[in-house]
Amino acid sequence: MNLNMTKIGLVLSGGGAKGAYEIGVVIALKKLRKKVDIVTGTSIGALNGLFVASNDLRTVYKLWRKINFGMIYSENDFKACSDDKIIDIYREYAKSFIKEGGLNVSKIEAVLNKYFKINKFINSNIDYGLVTYNLSKHKPRLMKKKELINKNIKDYVIASASCYPAFKPKKIGTDLYIDGGYYDNLPINLAIEMKADEIIAVDLRAVGFKRKVLNKGIPITTISPKNNIGSFLVFDKKQSREAIKFGYNDTMKKYRKLDGNVFTFKKGHLVRNYNRYNEKVKNNLLTLNIKLPIFKNIFNDKFAYNNFNKLIEYGGKVFGFNESVIYNIKSYNKGLLNELYKTSAFSKEQLKNNFKDKKFLNLIDKRGIVKMFYLAIVNAKMEGVLKYIVLFPNEFLLSVYLYTIKGNKKAY
Repeated sequence: MNLNMTKIGLVLSGGGAKGAYEIGVVIALKKLRKKVDIVTGTSIGALNGLFVASNDLRTVYKLWRKINFGMIYSENDFKACSDDKIIDIYREYAKSFIKEGGLNVSKIEAVLNKYFKINKFINSNIDYGLVTYNLSKHKPRLMKKKELINKNIKDYVIASASCYPAFKPKKIGTDLYIDGGYYDNLPINLAIEMKADEIIAVDLRAVGFKRKVLNKGIPITTISPKNNIGSFLVFDKKQSREAIKFGYNDTMKKYRKLDGNVFTFKKGHLVRNYNRYNEKVKNNLLTLNIKLPIFKNIFNDKFAYNNFNKLIEYGGKVFGFNESVIYNIKSYNKGLLNELYKTSAFSKEQLKNNFKDKKFLNLIDKRGIVKMFYLAIVNAKMEGVLKYIVLFPNEFLLSVYLYTIKGNKKAY
């Protein structure tokens, strides 16, 4: 138990293949020395929670790092298709449901039989609860560790994770059970019922019902993905490894040990970057004498800290930086300048020739636009690009930022 006697309840939502994210969260909580006393979960959260409640984080971490289609799907039920063609995957699910009533859960059962160690679960001092739904009786089934120990634990975990209609219902006794997300995909109330005094909820924002929290007095910290962690249908080790990193990063940011929003930076780096460049960016804008209403807020609020950092992260988006990396701001800025150097400028002639195309603004390579503005600033030839600033204000601001951090340096 925690030294302050507060019982922490970890609540893990359903979300299929997105469940790798939850493991990253648990790894971060361990580093933060947040001792979990109770774990409740639905669907993939019930499966992940089983290992967390067994004090067996290492096993479930290794499992997610090497997971693939073949570990989850039988070749007889699910024809091979490319991981990156999500429409093909949906089509296979639909075919399976129409022909067979859903995919078989036997491969998932095999994984659980191989990796789950019941003795670790029984001997752990972490309490556990899961949610499944009894389809035969049309009512939820909420089960706790004491009850599960006297039954086949794995059957009910598989039942909770049987994402109907993609997978067939799990038969236990004479009844059919399906995904607990049909009743509560984020079982916070169950954790509170199990005497949790504080809740850390991992919400994968997957399809499923969420019950209204009944006890408003319990402090709840919710952690959710800020990045795209892939489809809940695609079990792929590359996607899972990245999702683990995102879960870790988001948790450390939630507890203010790292900085950033979509991107992640070492603690304090964004503040230093803001203090160093904010006024310089503003002064460069004033020097350029760009008097457009869209930049009014910049001068009124001196480019507020949050908006300044949104611009920094937008640079990473434009130049295709890896969102799962924890960045040093100095190397991040250097990377932006290096990418700028390698980029070809979008010409004014190209803009003129394509301007009538309504889809043009969405399809255009934003890197080229940034380089176009940047060269115009460097060569003091803003007149030719002024009319495009309204169309591409963020790209223009990014070019001013890059011009500012480049300064008098001769090399990128």
